[in-house]
Amino acid sequence: MGAGIWRSSAAVALICVAQMAWAQQRVGSIEFAQGMTTVQQKSLDPRFVTKGDALFEGDMISTTEKGYAVLSLTDGTKITLRPSTSFAVEQFAHDQGTESALLHLVKGGLRAITGLIGKRNPDAFRVTTPSATIGIRGTKFDARLCAADCREEQLDSRPPLGQRAPIPAADTVIARVVRLSGEASIARGGQASRSVLVGTPVLVGDLLSTGASSNLVLGFRDQTRISLEAQTVFRVEEFKYGHSEESDNIALRLLKGGLRAFTGLIAKTRPDAVSVRTASATIGIRGTGLDMSCEGSCAAVSAPASELCPAPPAPDKSPPPKKSGKNAPPPKPEKDPGPDCRQGLFVHTWDGQIFMSSGGQTVDVPLDQAGTTGADGQAHLLAAVPAFMNNFASPRPDTVDVDWVAQFTGNAYDGADGLYTLVRDGYVFLDAGGGHLDLGPGEGAVVAGDGIPQRLEPIPAFLLNDPFPAPEDFNLNDSQVLQLFGATLGSPGQEVCEIK
Repeated sequence: MGAGIWRSSAAVALICVAQMAWAQQRVGSIEFAQGMTTVQQKSLDPRFVTKGDALFEGDMISTTEKGYAVLSLTDGTKITLRPSTSFAVEQFAHDQGTESALLHLVKGGLRAITGLIGKRNPDAFRVTTPSATIGIRGTKFDARLCAADCREEQLDSRPPLGQRAPIPAADTVIARVVRLSGEASIARGGQASRSVLVGTPVLVGDLLSTGASSNLVLGFRDQTRISLEAQTVFRVEEFKYGHSEESDNIALRLLKGGLRAFTGLIAKTRPDAVSVRTASATIGIRGTGLDMSCEGSCAAVSAPASELCPAPPAPDKSPPPKKSGKNAPPPKPEKDPGPDCRQGLFVHTWDGQIFMSSGGQTVDVPLDQAGTTGADGQAHLLAAVPAFMNNFASPRPDTVDVDWVAQFTGNAYDGADGLYTLVRDGYVFLDAGGGHLDLGPGEGAVVAGDGIPQRLEPIPAFLLNDPFPAPEDFNLNDSQVLQLFGATLGSPGQEVCEIK
C-alpha cells in the first residue's frame, strides 16, 4: 500500500513538473553535461539533466565541483558553465523586434558566444552578477566570480590543458572616444551600430558617425587626436604602432563631414606613414594640425551636408532699385562670399605642414594656408582660408587633455575577490556602482569590492589558460572533453568517476 502511494505521488510530481515546463517558454537545451548538472524552476525541486534536455525561461542551471555544462540557446547563443556555477535564464526572447536576453550569473563562471539577439539588438542582451552588469555587443567573452579558486589557479604552474581559445592581442583596441558632445554611433562589419560613449573602444575598420549638433574626440595609442564634426562619417583603415616586426602606420578615411587632426608619435618618427584619405584626394601629414571639410564631390556617402556646410543663400531675384537721378551713386558691388563648402574637399593647416595628392599632382599646404580639390580633381591653394572653415564646433584636438595611461593600460591582478571579465571578440561593457567601463577584444577587467570597474594588464593566467572549452570550439568527439578531470561522461545524477 505504501509503495503504491509513493508511486502515485511520484507520478503526480512528474506531471506537475511537465505542466510547469510546458507553461514556460523553451529557450534552449543542454548540449553537453559532465558530472551532475541540475536545473530548477522557482518553487520546484531541482531536476537532473543531460545532453538534449530542454531549458526553459526561469531555469536556474547549476554544475557541481567536478562537472561542467554547455548550453545552446535558441538564438544561437552558446554558453559553457564552469564547475560550481549557478546561472539563470531570467528572460529570453529572440523573435524579430522582441529581442531580449536577461541572464544572471549567481556564482562560478561562464564562457559565452552570443547569437542573433546580440547582432540584431545588442542593447537587449545583459548578464547580471552580484558585482556588476555585463552588457554585450555581439561578442565572445568570459566572466568569473572569483575568490580563493582564482588565486589558486593563478599560482598553478602546470601547462594549460588542451588548445586554449585564441585571445586577440592587447593592442587590438587602437583608439578610444575621449570626449563626446551629443550622440554618435559606431559599427563594424555587418554588425548593428551601437551608441558611442566616452571610453568606447575603436578598432581598425570601425565606422563612426556623428549626429546633428554633435561632435567627439578620439585618442589613439600613438597620442594622435582626431575631432569629428557633426554629421560626419569616418573610418580607421590602418593602424600599426609599436610592433618591432612591422612599420608604424596610420591611415584614416573621411567619407563626409569635417574633422580636425593633431598628429602623434607616428608622425614624429615616420611622417610619410600618416595620411587622411577622401574620395577626392589623400592628405599627407608632416607632423601637424589641420582642419578638413569634405562635401559635394568629395563625399563618399549619401547623407545630408554637415552643419559646418550650410546651404548657400538663394540668389536675390528682385529687380534692382530705380535710379532717382543722374547724380545717384552707383550700386555697391556685392561682397565675394568665397568658395562654397559644398564644392569638394577643403583643408586648412594650423600647425606644421601638409600636402594634397590628387589627379597625379601634389600640392603643399603651408602653415596658415588652405587648399582645395573640387569636382575637376585638381588640387590647388586658395588665396585665403574660407570663412566657413572658421566655424568648426568641435574642439581643436591639441587643446584636449587625455590621460593616455588610463586609456590604454591597466592594473595587474592582485588576487582580489570580484567579477573578472575577458573579451575574446566584440565588445563588452561593465556597469557597476562605481562606474562604467567599455572593453574591446583582448581586454580584461575586474570589479572588486570597491565597485569600480578597472582594466587588467596583463590578463591573469587563470583567464588566459581556462581549460574548459570555449562554446564555439566545443566538440563532443574531442578527446580533451573526456580528459578534463580524467572522468567518464556519466549519467544524469551520477558524479564523475576517475578512470583507473
